[in-house]
Amino acid sequence: SLDMLGMHGSVYANYAIDEADLLIAVGVRFDDRVTGKVSEFARHGFIVHIDIDPSEINKNKPVHVPIVADVNEALEQLNEIVEPPEAGLDEWHARIAEWKQEDPFAYDTNYPGILAQEAIAELSKLTVDRDTVVTVGVGQHQMWAAQFFTFRRPRTWLSSSGLGTMGFGLPAAMGAQVGCPNDLVIDIDGDGSILMNIQEFATCTCENIPVKVLLLNNQHLGMVVQWEDRFFKGNRAHTYLGPVENPEACGRGDGISPECRYPDFVAIARGFGWQAETIVEKTDLIPALKRLIETPGPALLDVQVPYQEHVLPMIPSGMTVRELIKK
Repeated sequence: SLDMLGMHGSVYANYAIDEADLLIAVGVRFDDRVTGKVSEFARHGFIVHIDIDPSEINKNKPVHVPIVADVNEALEQLNEIVEPPEAGLDEWHARIAEWKQEDPFAYDTNYPGILAQEAIAELSKLTVDRDTVVTVGVGQHQMWAAQFFTFRRPRTWLSSSGLGTMGFGLPAAMGAQVGCPNDLVIDIDGDGSILMNIQEFATCTCENIPVKVLLLNNQHLGMVVQWEDRFFKGNRAHTYLGPVENPEACGRGDGISPECRYPDFVAIARGFGWQAETIVEKTDLIPALKRLIETPGPALLDVQVPYQEHVLPMIPSGMTVRELIKK
């Protein structure tokens, strides 16, 4: 697998699309978060676009062969006529393997506290043998979940990736849990996003919906902060979620100490009848994740993470893979 493509997708996926001779796009929209500068996307490739909806064809990206069809039927017919390439693909596969080795998804394993990426990666390991559905809100946590959680079944990743609706994670998890009562359903969320629909904690308690929330709490609207720091000289526009007199409101302060934390999500969750706890230390991460998973009813784990961390790699909006930021 090449993993995710696009603005915060893998280096190797973006490089592969950029250098591909042939791109068969099945049921995709060519949205701007995938393409970047549309005219430069798959610039060397011959593009075949298969979609059941004719309005999607040539809407965003002009293609060489548009096919309006049911994907299953189209692929079945394609399998009947496709032939192995005469030259073979060993050299191409070796190049992709080289990209993967050079630029994998990674994070600083020496960071003394807990990073959001690490929390997600450990959750993925702990749920490897369970039927698990993951939902997300919108923000940095959403991108890190896409990067560091290994999905093992289809239709187990629920994300508002088009409209980007903050607050999506919790109600999506509730619906998934009701629809799949025997599955472990976890909302990986951020503190800004969860506040959009936090009142639904009451519904989970009253309707006995045992969803789990892994709250990656950095006290900020993290994705907006990332753009402020990368492109706007660190100017803050109400992206700190605590009291305005705190230094973090102006882009100063470490934001990790307990007195910097606002609101008290554990108290809120317990007030709604949830099991809840907060952690700061790396050594507490795995035991706390295990407790979250094994809690019979709705539960929240508030993980305090740094706001200074950025989602990488990153292709700035409207740019191309040649402007990809790795660090």
